[in-house]
Amino acid sequence: MIPNDALINYLRTELDYHYKGQSDRVVLYKKRGSTKRLEIRRNATHDETVVKVLLRQAGAEPAEIERFIAQYRAATH
Repeated sequence: MIPNDALINYLRTELDYHYKGQSDRVVLYKKRGSTKRLEIRRNATHDETVVKVLLRQAGAEPAEIERFIAQYRAATH
């Protein structure tokens, strides 16, 4: 399980996304200078498969995605 804060920080620092708005269940982030948007569910943690899909949609490289997930997989086991 990947913490929500870690996912948000990665999107903001590494992939240049910024906060756009929120609703009851999701938070919307937008890539600067682009029309790409991501809806992140307002959960405390996210499953690895959900994080892989979100980061792939955000434009992260597969190796970066695996490295990011491996950090938290090692920390929880």
